[in-house]
Formats: sequence, structure tokens, C-alpha cells
Amino acid sequence: MSNCERNDLGAFEVSLGVFITTFLVVSYMPQIFKLIKTKNSYGISPYAQMLSFTAQTLTLFNIFLLQQEIFDCCIIGKYKILYCLGKLIGFIQVFIQWGCITTIVFLFIRYYPCNRNQEYTAIGTQGEILIKEWKVIVRIIYFLIGLMIVIITLTLDAIFMNWDTESIIYLAGVYGVSSSVFSLIQFLPQIRKTFVEKSVGALSIPSMLIQCPGSFILVLFLAIQPGTNWTTWITYFAGGTLQGILLILCIYYNLKNGNNNYVNYETEPESEPEHDIEIEKENENEHEHNRDLDIDIDVENNNDDNKDIDKNQNVHDADLI
Repeated sequence: MSNCERNDLGAFEVSLGVFITTFLVVSYMPQIFKLIKTKNSYGISPYAQMLSFTAQTLTLFNIFLLQQEIFDCCIIGKYKILYCLGKLIGFIQVFIQWGCITTIVFLFIRYYPCNRNQEYTAIGTQGEILIKEWKVIVRIIYFLIGLMIVIITLTLDAIFMNWDTESIIYLAGVYGVSSSVFSLIQFLPQIRKTFVEKSVGALSIPSMLIQCPGSFILVLFLAIQPGTNWTTWITYFAGGTLQGILLILCIYYNLKNGNNNYVNYETEPESEPEHDIEIEKENENEHEHNRDLDIDIDVENNNDDNKDIDKNQNVHDADLI
């Protein structure tokens, strides 16, 4: 492939690639729409989001390095645009999925309860949990920024410093294996959070119903892509298995809780204003009571003063007589 040899593109591969790409976009839409509609990311684990973004980023750069020669041939004009799109359909799929995951991470941070309503975070035990979790999210943001800087720096160095093919494949393998490790554990924090809170929260069951079987279809497609190896598709195989476990939990709690999947955090904000009103009324009643006492005391003092005046007047009249 170093001399940009052209191989015939199979119609089946291209058609399947377009179908899977469309399938990926559709699979993430229910989750994205749910976050936008509810404006609440309660129930989503920040650790799961961090691991998911990290795994997908590593996979993206893995396939980018492994298909670097195809990119080079496309850039210098040896391949036509349609041929390049056909050859790079696997990379396009991974990139689109990375974009969808990045969007979900952004919406998760944007609509996190602590970020959405600062006054709410002062409420009881749940508020303290939100505050602690928000601090974790801030650290995760810094970690992801640092991760992107490191990965981009290494990748650009490998390309522009003309690393040998063996070294590039080795770096791509490191990305792929690391991505596999993160994928193996990315759903564990979410499974734990869902199990502990016993609520679906902001998770989208329709998205998981599409993504879970879709992961195994994507495994098959990536495995037949030119230049890829097992480190590219193992990510989706591991993720699909664990996501199936999470899906079962979500379906169970959704059937059990009905429409109360936000009850843990939704009920507390409503009770807080009522509590404030009651306290305010008590303070007003106490103030009125104290004011009445002051009036009574003033009346008694005035009566005493009048009695003293009458007494002095009587004494004065007696002296005149």
C-alpha cells in the first residue's frame, strides 16, 4: 500500500459501512435528546463518561495510525474522493462515534444538577453528594484535556518525525490495548451507580437497545477493514458485553420504578422552598408576638404613669385645701 495501489472496493463492504454509520448516529440520538429535553444528567456516572471518552479517543487514534498510508495516498491525490471515503469508512465510523460520545459528555457536564442550580447543592445529604461528585467532574475535565494533549503530541510526532512502520504499529497497538482496558471497565462505574441508586435516571434505554447489538455488528465490520487488527475491534466486543448487563439493570429498574426514576433528586428541591416558607411564617408570628408584648408593656407603663400623675394631683389638691 506504500505505493498507493488501488484495490477494488466491495459493494457489500461499502453498503454495510454506510448502514452502520447511519446506525451509529441513530443509536446515540435518544440519549442526546433525553439530556436536552430533561436538562438533567442525574444517574449518569462521571467515571463512566471519562472512561468512555478515553477509550473512544484511543480507538480513534489507533485506527488513524493504522490507516495512515491510506490517508497519505488520499492527501497527495492518488485516490479519488469516493475511493478514499470507501477505504476510510471504518475511520469515519469511529470518528462519528467519538463525536457522539463527546456530545454526551458535554451535555452531562452542562446539565449536571450541581452546575445547573448552585442553591440546590446545599440541600441535605443528596446535595453534599452532588457537590463531591461535581468536584470529581472538574478533575476529570482536567484529566481529559491533558490526555488529549499527550495523545495528539505523540501522534503528530510519529507522523511528522517519520517514525518507522514498526514503531507506528507499536504505538497504535498501545492505543488499542489501552482502549481495550478502558472499555473493559467503562461500564462498571455506571453499573455500580445504577445498582446503588436503583434508578435509570438520565440513561436512555432506547439508545442501549440499539447500541448493544450494534456493538457486535461493528466488531464484525471493523475486523474486515484493511490495515486493522484485533486491537481495533476488541474495544467494542468488551463494551457490548458489559452494556448488555447495564441494559438489563435499567430495564428492571424502569419497570419497578415506573416514572419515578428521578425521585432521589427531584423530590428534595420541591420540599426545600416549603420548608423556607414555614420558617419564614414562624419568624413572622414570633415577631408579631414580640410586638404585641411590647405594646402591652407600653400600655402598662402608660397606666402606671397616669396613676402617678393622678396621685400627685391629689396630693397637690390636698395641700391647697
